[in-house]
Parts: sequence; C-alpha cells; structure tokens
Amino acid sequence: MEASPQVLEINLISAQGLNRQTKTYAIAWVDPSTKLRTRIDRIGGENPTWNDKFLFKVSPDFLSRVTSAVSVEIYAVGFFRDKLIGTVRILISSVLPTASSAPAFAAFLIRSPSGEFFGTLNVGAMVVNGFTGFRALSKASAVDYHDLGGENLAGKQLINRSKNKSKATVRDIPGSTSSDSSVHQSELTESLTSPSLKALKLKKKKKKKKLLINLRQATIWKYPMKLLR
Repeated sequence: MEASPQVLEINLISAQGLNRQTKTYAIAWVDPSTKLRTRIDRIGGENPTWNDKFLFKVSPDFLSRVTSAVSVEIYAVGFFRDKLIGTVRILISSVLPTASSAPAFAAFLIRSPSGEFFGTLNVGAMVVNGFTGFRALSKASAVDYHDLGGENLAGKQLINRSKNKSKATVRDIPGSTSSDSSVHQSELTESLTSPSLKALKLKKKKKKKKLLINLRQATIWKYPMKLLR
C-alpha cells in the first residue's frame, strides 16, 4: 500500500545583504514543473521581507531523505528583464531533523550566479498534519496560503514552465501583469503616450492660431478694396 502524501510548509521570510537591490522576489519549488513566487518587496532594498508561505505535496520518503531539498531563486525586478541575484538549496534534513509539525527556522547562504556567497535567506519549515484538509493540493503539487483562501494576489501565481529559469521575467509569469508588472507597463505607456498627446494638442493649437491670422488678414485686405470702389 502506497504511503499517503505529506504537506511540507516552507515560509520564505526575508533576506539580508542583497547588494543594494531595490525590488526583489523569490521563486521556490520542489518539482521544477510547478513553481511558486513571493510578492515583490519594494521597500526593503537589500534586506527584503516577503513572509510568504508555500505548501508542497511530498512523499514520506522525500521527508526522510538526507538530500531532499527545496530550491529557491531570488530575482531583482528589471525594466525589460528580471535579473537572477542568487540561489539557495534548502536541505529539509538541516531544517527539520525529524518530520515535525512544530515550525523550525534556519538561515541559508545565498549563492550568486558566479558561485560566490554574499547574503542570507531566512526560512521557516514544518510538516502540516492532515493532507485531506487541503483540497487545492489534490489538483496541484504546490500552492500558497492565498490560493487556499481563494485570493488571487497578482504576482503570486503558480509558474509552469520548462524554459531557462535564469531568464525569468515578470512577463513570463501568468497573471503577473495585473499588478506588479502592470506598474511597469503603465509607466512605459504613460512615458510613450504623454509626449505624443502634448505634441498633438500643440499642433492643433498652432493650426487654429494660423487659421485665425489668415481670416484677419483677409478681412483687412477686403475692407480697403471697398473704399477704393
């Protein structure tokens, strides 16, 4: 008989020392085909705080293996393409020596794309009892708490893709254009349309002024001609 699946809760709390980055978010997964993304921190700078909790459907064998891990990528929001800052491999055995339902916390070093360590990621982990209580996990291998409550926070969607993860952008994430990426889109649209609208209004104003001048000149020339007659 196959063992019933377990629910692993991972809380991406915060990070420190992200080298003067301004807007950041993190992506976490157990299965590469289903990824979850935190909200974008816009005020923490190089020390962002997310405090987003994710639920992963895992097997008891996964929890008992020493090498089992949750992968995390941290990105800085860019105008055209988001930049990969670093990666973290959260070893479950180092956070939860036993499959405990009590929350445990740990800090992991962040590895840059060049292989250097430069900051820390603070995480929490626990095994949630009662898999049957999470209906959303019956159709997906990973969800966040907002999905369970029916919320649809923009920028916190499941990511299903097999492309190169180091080239992730806000536009790659389904549904992300409604909030976080819409800010960039609206800024871009406003910057493109505002000058053209001003130029169009100015052009119409000049054309109207020229027409009035022509009418006045025509009236002036017509009046002397009547006097001569």
